[in-house]
Amino acid sequence: GLRHTKAGGTQIFPTSILLVTDGSREATLAAEVAVDLVNGTGSELHVVHVISTVQERPYPRYSAKERTEALLEAKKLRALTLLDRRVAWIEKIGGKVAGSHYREGKLDEEVIRFSEELEVGLVIMGDRKLGWFERAFARSFSERVLSRANRPVLVVREPVSPKRMALDLR
Repeated sequence: GLRHTKAGGTQIFPTSILLVTDGSREATLAAEVAVDLVNGTGSELHVVHVISTVQERPYPRYSAKERTEALLEAKKLRALTLLDRRVAWIEKIGGKVAGSHYREGKLDEEVIRFSEELEVGLVIMGDRKLGWFERAFARSFSERVLSRANRPVLVVREPVSPKRMALDLR
């Protein structure tokens, strides 16, 4: 939410920020931006990592189900380790984390649901640049969150170098 001042006005900075992390370079850039915002505004920072547990169709045979469950358990362990490391890194660079959270489900739906549950004033996430084929046939994770969230979302992208920009313009 937003903070109300003693004078009766509303502070424009969010009181809480949700950082969505996945261990990517783009998520690292988003974390740096989140730390700067939190330190500059006095907002509290929550960090969330969501893993996809959506079943693939058609559901595999019983023997494959056991293998899938074992893979999911390994995925959960990696996710929890990643979340712990991300929080430690944020604190190392001067950020203060109010809460770290692990969620499972459909990625975009879980981020939106959790941001509403926490009543955050801002969601911050990284975004990878999709190739032309992916852009033509699918929306990115951040685009799905942006289109459905009922609160502000800040998407952080890696800066484009002048050399890469020139290549993209050809």
